[in-house]
Amino acid sequence: MAIPATVMKVLDDWHVPYSLTDDEEVFNLMQSNPPASYSSKVANVIFLKDGDGKVQVVIPGNRILDLNRLSFSTGRQFKALSAEELQRLKNKFGIDEFPALPQVTGVDSLVDESLLQQEELYIVSGAEHEWLKIPTDDFRNLITSSHTGNYTAKLPLDIHNNNSDEDLSDVHAAIQQFTPMRIQQRLEETLDLPPLPETARKIIELRVDPNADTVTLAQAVELDPGMSAQVVSWARSPYYGVRGEIKTVEDAVLRVLGFDLVINLALGLALGRTLSVPKEGPHGYAPFWQQAVVTAALCGEITRLIPAKNRPSQGLAYLCGLLHNFGFLVLGHVFPPQFSLINRHIEANPHINRFFIERHLLGMTREQVSSCLMQQWRMPEELVTALRQQHNAQFDGEHKEYAQILYIATRALRRHGFGDGPFETPEPWMLDDLDLTAEAIDDVTSSVMNKMDDLNELVSLLNKP
Repeated sequence: MAIPATVMKVLDDWHVPYSLTDDEEVFNLMQSNPPASYSSKVANVIFLKDGDGKVQVVIPGNRILDLNRLSFSTGRQFKALSAEELQRLKNKFGIDEFPALPQVTGVDSLVDESLLQQEELYIVSGAEHEWLKIPTDDFRNLITSSHTGNYTAKLPLDIHNNNSDEDLSDVHAAIQQFTPMRIQQRLEETLDLPPLPETARKIIELRVDPNADTVTLAQAVELDPGMSAQVVSWARSPYYGVRGEIKTVEDAVLRVLGFDLVINLALGLALGRTLSVPKEGPHGYAPFWQQAVVTAALCGEITRLIPAKNRPSQGLAYLCGLLHNFGFLVLGHVFPPQFSLINRHIEANPHINRFFIERHLLGMTREQVSSCLMQQWRMPEELVTALRQQHNAQFDGEHKEYAQILYIATRALRRHGFGDGPFETPEPWMLDDLDLTAEAIDDVTSSVMNKMDDLNELVSLLNKP
């Protein structure tokens, strides 16, 4: 694929020596350069704006753009450009991706000084899947009119290493740091979160009752009229393609959804309704329940691909997908003043996983706080583990298969343009652990994405009060 004309003109006018490479070389570079597959040699450009106009900030791929530091250095309060604004810029300059060459767009630029410590830099060419490799000394010539400074922070290195006791300490430390003193005194030994809902408690009792059947499950669900209506409507959805009318919860269990799926769906509904979905979220990201339903559907389908002798519970895998981002609700509940700041940083750092940002800003992640809450509520250990370790490719403890399914599902959805975070591919050994192939994952993900209209109908049911 040819380098776009606007990029080629800059390279020619400034006599920049370069060589071409592709995604594979850059991806291998990232994989061989911990932490977490981000390279100090990859130059990313991030577009921000405020009332005075736009700026572009060039930073290395292994660091967080810290908006607080940027504000201190410039005296300005920035936020990221929306997806629509970015697309208009791409169309204007005839590029598929933004190269970290300030002259391409002509927008005022700031360059993080840590980037200039490398001997060479990898920069997207402006065409998909193609990269420029440029000596850093020549890159310096391109930024003589740019501002350089310390605008970034290192990625936290201890994201996945904590045990559950340390998680709770991190959560309390974050609460003490960000909670006003009069509220802090009230929190002391609690996360100040709602107790386990009564409906959820009854459903958990059924999960561990060997004598529970469809009748007792239907009776438990029907005690909550709103949940009962949602389960029946769920079973009627075109997504399941069932002929004939579904009139009762028991019909939904017996004819469509099955005991395992209904019990975990009901549990997910009960927990999801304990905390309201924050009105604010990073722009361009899937709404909470849409992300939950699509991820749950894919987790269920991936589980079906695993050979029967090693297959974990499909219903539990579905529940893990449904609640995988529950920490988003908890952050909005526990840290409302900081929630906006977190979202602004997520928008400004699309090149890294957002758990690095949360750790940097709060000293904890949503995975830590949600798994602590699930333990407090005595949720299944499989769910607690999956939520806590869903981004930890190296986790090798009990119930790791549920965390691996979540890891694979979220990355597969990203590659199909759904969900947040950078492009990542699961290690081959992870797929081997589950007897899966990359081709099978891609096929089943495409199948789920092709049913998005039907899945969105399910989402609308969850959004009803």
